[in-house]
Amino acid sequence: MAATSPDNLYVTKLAAARRQLLEAIRMFFAEQDELAIHTVAAAAHRIIADLKAERGRDEAGDFFLTMTFFVVRDYRRGTLPRRFIDDPKMMKFIREMADQLPISATTEYEEVKAHPDSKARKQFWKQMNKASNFLKHADQDATASLSMDDVDNLNRLIFAYSSYRDLVKGAVELEPEGLVLWVYHATVNGIREDLPEKFQLVATTLEGMSNQERLSFCFDWLTSMNKEVIETSRTKGE
Repeated sequence: MAATSPDNLYVTKLAAARRQLLEAIRMFFAEQDELAIHTVAAAAHRIIADLKAERGRDEAGDFFLTMTFFVVRDYRRGTLPRRFIDDPKMMKFIREMADQLPISATTEYEEVKAHPDSKARKQFWKQMNKASNFLKHADQDATASLSMDDVDNLNRLIFAYSSYRDLVKGAVELEPEGLVLWVYHATVNGIREDLPEKFQLVATTLEGMSNQERLSFCFDWLTSMNKEVIETSRTKGE
């Protein structure tokens, strides 16, 4: 057996997931192959979900909670977006959720947990991993095919990055990749009102573009920010 060199480098599971996830985000904005992006993002997300489970958080439960928490809290605060207020069916659904959930105007996300049953949890992962499972093996389904409609890279990335932030909350600042992804996601999904004022001008610019132009703009923005981070680190190290 070869001796271990003192120069050998080791990487933790969390660090590995972070590197995969940030690279997948860069690949997304560089418009690289959708299947390659999904494979890398799904691998990172799986590690992150396992690490959250070790700390008592359930990824399926967090998904269902995220889908309802902020809507109910904004309803309690009287700050729901106009698109919800103007939709009678949506408001009826929100009121029914609010009546069932212990969420007030001052409740913090960390104070609430969702506990889906095993059937709901299984269905969550089945849907979440539909594309990534197809891309992992072919021993039992060599003739199968995959609809590209099932390769939803944007939502997989935003969910994976949000889960990563759950693990490192308070430990690191929002990274350039996460920031650009957040602004892009909020803009294309019509929830730019969730963005801080300093990003509203960028959101306005993105709204006036085609999606290909948005991706190119965000890639250039991300590249510029990362160069600035590298230059700042280099200056501090001198």
